Amino acid sequence: MPGWKYAFSLSREAVKAATPPGTVRLIEPGTTQHNGRYVDRVAKHPVPTSDPADPLNWAAWRKYACLGTLCLYAFVASFVSASLTPALAVWNPAYRPDDPRPLKQLFQFVSFNVLVLGLGNIFWAPLANVFGRRPVLVLSVLMLFIASACGTSEQSFPRTLAIRIFQGLGSSVSETVALATIGDMFFVHERCTKMALYTSCLAGGFIIGGISGGYVAVRLGWLALFKLHAGLSGCTLFLSIVLVPETIYERDALYLPIQRTLPRASRYFPRTPAPYLSLSLPSTVRMTLPSRFRLTGVATPEPPPIHHHPPPGPSLTWYDADSSSDVASTAPMPAAAAAGRRRQSSPPSSSSKHNNHRSSSSRSPAAAAAGADNLTSVLPPQYPPYTLARSLVFGMYRGNVLYQFTKPWATLRLPVTTIVTLQYSGLVGSAAVISVVGPQILNKKPYEWAGVNSGLVFIGGLLGVVCGGIYTAGLADQRLWRLANKHDHGYAEPESRVPIMLVSLAVATAGLLVFGFCAQYPGAYQWIGLEFGYAMVSFALAQVAALWFCYLVDAYAQLASDCLVMVSVSRGLMPFSWTSLVARWVVEDGFLVPFGSFTVIMGVFALLTVPFIWTGKRMRIATARYVVGNQ
Repeated sequence: MPGWKYAFSLSREAVKAATPPGTVRLIEPGTTQHNGRYVDRVAKHPVPTSDPADPLNWAAWRKYACLGTLCLYAFVASFVSASLTPALAVWNPAYRPDDPRPLKQLFQFVSFNVLVLGLGNIFWAPLANVFGRRPVLVLSVLMLFIASACGTSEQSFPRTLAIRIFQGLGSSVSETVALATIGDMFFVHERCTKMALYTSCLAGGFIIGGISGGYVAVRLGWLALFKLHAGLSGCTLFLSIVLVPETIYERDALYLPIQRTLPRASRYFPRTPAPYLSLSLPSTVRMTLPSRFRLTGVATPEPPPIHHHPPPGPSLTWYDADSSSDVASTAPMPAAAAAGRRRQSSPPSSSSKHNNHRSSSSRSPAAAAAGADNLTSVLPPQYPPYTLARSLVFGMYRGNVLYQFTKPWATLRLPVTTIVTLQYSGLVGSAAVISVVGPQILNKKPYEWAGVNSGLVFIGGLLGVVCGGIYTAGLADQRLWRLANKHDHGYAEPESRVPIMLVSLAVATAGLLVFGFCAQYPGAYQWIGLEFGYAMVSFALAQVAALWFCYLVDAYAQLASDCLVMVSVSRGLMPFSWTSLVARWVVEDGFLVPFGSFTVIMGVFALLTVPFIWTGKRMRIATARYVVGNQ
């Protein structure tokens, strides 16, 4: 079976020819007839079934209604988390003058909310794998609504802190389950655009909440902010119940990512149509295929026509190194199905027609019934229509509760999980630090943006999020298609989109340094530098999150939600620790030293992308057996 040593000892040509999980045939040359000639077509991955309940087969309006509801949830979750930051100044003079609290203690409303928003997925994501994504999503939004409604009446400091913790717990599903839901509905060649829209809403809610929260609290009162939270979350709850169906769909063996193994086109393998999700590797690579993934007792799909023949040699398939029971990735076609295909492929002669008529008339009812059963086993199954009533149904239990709660921690063996965790949590931590420090700087001389006007520092972040979302949506999927069409013989690699984020990571790292310099040396127009630094960090936050989340879904399929749990845990811990540390650090050493340190840390995290571009596919080859065994 392949391991790390073997994966990194393969030649470059062998790596390019391999098709581990995540590598798919996106462009099929000359398979579609158009205006009298055969043209290339974009293949759909994952391969949809014929069931209308399959999320990949949903009507466009249903998909986009579900996507819009999830984007609204992402916006509301981030808005609720960030909108209280500029409103903290209202607590002592206007809301609770009888219970004054220092600003450091009031910051717990924000820091504990952010902490629980990340750690809550240790609880939510495994439950979604057991009981389905729909009930977990609805339950989390319901918790957010109830917690927000409780804050609409006057509360003490401990009760308000408890409300903020439950608000964070109700918002945490936006970091994992909602992203996995988007991955279930859309194909490989269109996912990243949808992910860019979602992550832009996720970051945009944080920015808009920081801008508007202070104005609402000052002009309408502290309780009006929680009323706004309750109204937004209540609307999201209603739409989630009506427009977000269950997206976990159990596919049978024909649609698992183990199909007929044909060689991938390369310099030594001619360009031929290949199966949708072939996990073939060079014959020297030995891999174990669990028994439950073999196609047994079902008719295998006809392979596409092959116009060129591969060079002679051992067939490319999955091998077993542990036992003699699991030795092949394909099973022979059942005799009944093979006979049925032979009958369909060759037209009978007149004499055979007569013999067939005579034999069919003399067959016994039992033989006729057996023949009907064989024919039924070959025909595709009939599915009921997918109505609105079916989409509103709750109820799924997949078992293995303890296993589902421990599985996310096992994804730490995937190096990409660590890279995504460090980069995403570093960007979120950077944005959180700027959102805490920025208003304090603008409240002081020489700016003196009194009161809630200091929240205008978030405008720079909003511009960065919009630019990052547009840049990603317009470039990521287009690059994937272009490389597959012109350079990779029709095959799409998840790593194709990764180089795009190098620019944004460099921009974010420089943005931290720009913000630190402008904060350390204030001037009449240095606020422009503060806005520009925040925009640079937010630009990367919108893009890097979309590209990495899309990579996890493309490369690891059903394991993506488990990987996102680890990412979310770090996303809660790092902003919590950085915002708790920066207030004391700024007082002792000024702004340049802490922000210079954050720049170095973020730069190290960004550099991890460079070796991953060259070794990402080798890592997928090395971990392929683990990934397939946990689908």
